[in-house]
Amino acid sequence: MIITAKSEPSEDYFLIIEKAGLRAVELFLSGIILKDVKRLIKLCKRFGFRYAVHAPNDNSDFSRLAELVSAIGAGVVVFHNIYWDNEWEKIAKIFSGVNAKLCIENTCSVHEPLKFMRKFGMGRCLDLEHLQLECCGIFEEEFARAIKQASHIHLTGYKYGSSLWHTHIHQSPGHSLYFLNLLRDCGYTGLVVSEAKISLQTYDEFAKLNNFYKKWAGSVK
Repeated sequence: MIITAKSEPSEDYFLIIEKAGLRAVELFLSGIILKDVKRLIKLCKRFGFRYAVHAPNDNSDFSRLAELVSAIGAGVVVFHNIYWDNEWEKIAKIFSGVNAKLCIENTCSVHEPLKFMRKFGMGRCLDLEHLQLECCGIFEEEFARAIKQASHIHLTGYKYGSSLWHTHIHQSPGHSLYFLNLLRDCGYTGLVVSEAKISLQTYDEFAKLNNFYKKWAGSVK
């Protein structure tokens, strides 16, 4: 597994993520940010990160998105389930020549992505904060089934009933260690995105995140 920062593509954010020692970034995009795709490609290529991309929720310029993903070698593209059937057909066609795994994120239901996984060969982006909200807590046996189908993971410090929405995983250490161990036991080996809100995307927080993950990884036998 590789612990991953999430941020908009910005030189300032990339510099502090790099300084904190993190090696992977999931880019959070908007329609406005994606308009200047040449600038984005140039910026991303200046850094040696492993990239994933979160598709904009306010834009359907799939060709420009595919251009970015292909140019920076992003391994995963995450989509919310917000498109009409004909748009999904268009997405699959545009990305057919791009070497990236297209993943659907569970927003309201963990079953949302299944029809697209079956029809288009897409992957599952499993958001464990959303899943806890859906299940009002943790149902480990069923969580494990979904994890074993996952191509990409979103994890936060959130524990059901807490106020730790979109916090870094180190801000809920016991709970996050439980999930990291569960991911490991399920054989997951991809990116684990610590999906924190903007106010927590600072050098100190990213450094704490990296240290927390390295300590856990160093204890795994």
